[in-house]
Amino acid sequence: MDSIFNKFYNDVYMKKVFFLFIFAVRILYAQDIKSLEFHNQEITDILMVLAQNCGVSIICDDTVSGEASFYFSESSIEQALDNFLKTYNLYYEKENGVYRVSKVKIAYDSSSDRLSVKAAGINLETLIKKIARQTNKTILYDNLPGEELSLDINGLSLYEALQICVRKFEDYELIPEKNFFYVKYNEPKKKLGYKNNKEILIKKDGLYTLSVDKARLFDLIKLLFSLENLEYSNFIQMDSQIENLYFTNKTFDFILRTLLEHANADYIVKDKIYYLIEFQKKSSLIALKNFEIINLKWISVADFLTLLPLELSNSSVMKTDKLSNTVLLTGTKEEILPFENLIKKMDVPSELTKTRRFDLKYTDAKNIGSIIPQKFTQLHPTVIQDTNSILVSGPEGLISEFEKILNLLDARRESIPVCLKYIKTETLIKNLPPSITKDLIVDSGYPNLVFYRGSADNYECFFKELKMIDKPQPQIKYQLLVIQYTLGKTRKIKATHTVSPEIIEDEDKGSDQTFIFNGELSNIMGLSFDIISLFGHQFAFALNTQIEDSIANIYTDTVLTGLSGQEIKFQNTDTFRYIEYEYDSSKNTTIKTGTTQQITSGLIINMNGWVSGDNMITMNVNATFSKQNGDAGSSSTQSLPSTSERVVTTQIRTMSGEPIVISGLIKEDESDSISRIPVLGYIPILGRLFSHTAKSKEKTEIVIYIVPHLIQEYSALDTDSVNIERYYNSYLGSKYANRSK
Repeated sequence: MDSIFNKFYNDVYMKKVFFLFIFAVRILYAQDIKSLEFHNQEITDILMVLAQNCGVSIICDDTVSGEASFYFSESSIEQALDNFLKTYNLYYEKENGVYRVSKVKIAYDSSSDRLSVKAAGINLETLIKKIARQTNKTILYDNLPGEELSLDINGLSLYEALQICVRKFEDYELIPEKNFFYVKYNEPKKKLGYKNNKEILIKKDGLYTLSVDKARLFDLIKLLFSLENLEYSNFIQMDSQIENLYFTNKTFDFILRTLLEHANADYIVKDKIYYLIEFQKKSSLIALKNFEIINLKWISVADFLTLLPLELSNSSVMKTDKLSNTVLLTGTKEEILPFENLIKKMDVPSELTKTRRFDLKYTDAKNIGSIIPQKFTQLHPTVIQDTNSILVSGPEGLISEFEKILNLLDARRESIPVCLKYIKTETLIKNLPPSITKDLIVDSGYPNLVFYRGSADNYECFFKELKMIDKPQPQIKYQLLVIQYTLGKTRKIKATHTVSPEIIEDEDKGSDQTFIFNGELSNIMGLSFDIISLFGHQFAFALNTQIEDSIANIYTDTVLTGLSGQEIKFQNTDTFRYIEYEYDSSKNTTIKTGTTQQITSGLIINMNGWVSGDNMITMNVNATFSKQNGDAGSSSTQSLPSTSERVVTTQIRTMSGEPIVISGLIKEDESDSISRIPVLGYIPILGRLFSHTAKSKEKTEIVIYIVPHLIQEYSALDTDSVNIERYYNSYLGSKYANRSK
């Protein structure tokens, strides 16, 4: 047994299988849990620990809340989740390996418009939102009550399910429209202030008597503030129903807080306006805390912190915001009171406080507050309405510093026109040099003119960088030669050229021996493609012979020019058009359909070259050579002739002027030829005895020769162009002049 296991383990392939098996077992094991126990813990925290322990993802939505106590025995993750969630009326769905937990479970079949909903203890607004999201339907609603619902709906239509959801609330009505539903709140027919001909809220001698059997929270709040003649702003999102409240001779604050407790809310008074704010979580600690926001008027937050006593500076009661120059106090009234008294004594105007107005010329006054240094916020710059002026108040020395900064900010910015020679304005803005940013360049609206709004020193740097960018895009000249070779065809063998030595006498250098080539090149001399210079005289003489023997056929000889990075397309094709026919079985004949089809065949070459800094040219070449099989004139009227294609796509790199050869486009064609004896060979059936059929094969190859040239653009004073001109005038000119003598 040990030897078998060793053989299994030493085998390389079986090693991999063994490790994969171990890895899979460990993954499966990771999804099993050991025993876990929780006491009065948040449900979301319990699920987080469960996810970490099992190595899975568990996501809870906003409906999951509350505390729980639970013991998990050793089981799989799905068994543990199922037992725990059922205990606390929760549900989960598994999607792409992720467990999504919610207090609501919704299933909707759009084809039959059938909806199933299970939910326990969820408010109406959250339930409607989830139904709208699951069914992909639009549901509009007014302010909804905050009571919780428990539903178990199975296989009802969306309209029937929504009717059940709002049935409990008498003041709400479900209105079905063509493309949406609307849950509308209807004002109760009876006036709120009366019940059995008695007022439910009565004010007498500044005290209130409340007698409520059943009423809406928002209506009671509105009535209370109306009797007290106070202003309020309601930030409570959901209305709720109040039942069975009876109080006699209570203060306004007592009645208001009692009503707000039903909405888990409280209020803050600022500038004699009551702000009604609901708590995210009901907590006695939050209910006991007060919040005060104090705007410092005469001193800055930084100065306030430096003057603050050490025992108060590290307190958690106070937080500061330097940007808005405000202090936030959080705590009980006893904790906040010392800070309030200290701020009142410190934040007072100085005897040297002055007020000044500044009129801005070139800068928008509304933007000053966001660009001035932080130390000047204590001056409280205020924009004067309907003007471009600001008003500040503070010490004279600080105002003087502010004036200097303001003069720098409100300075006229000179613009310098910049004319572009070769590139467009949009190209410059997309590819700015490092010396400038977009805010320093202004588009003039013309394709080759921009305005520079920076400093003069930086303009010199920008101008140098612009000279490197504003250059003409390189051009590439492509010499293209395409030759079709017939492979395996016999050729004539004859001398096409001779090489003989010649002695040339030079007065300065003495005698020099060179060689004279003598031969016929008439078949290639008419080509624009310089074969002799690029491939040498031997290749040229061989090609000339192949053309003469019909072994080589010049398919294309052309010169194309384009910009670097621009695609060049060459196409030399023939297009044949055919009328479609269809077979009429009733008449046993073919008739025209009136539809015309076309077949295009020939050579198509796409080239896209790019020039690098070292004069190297990189090209993408895509060549397609297609051919129509058979004779177009004798093709059947029942079907179109077939075509064959040879395609090559490649990317190559070469120096400027160096040739590139693309070959390998080989095709073998078969053809049949029939020879018959006159008269006898055309006799039906017997004519086969007097005829002969010969099959032949012809193999052809398409070879593409490309020579890319970088077109250099020399100026009148270019040193290279001067040297070239001097070379031809002095050296070649004198040499040929001496020979002519």
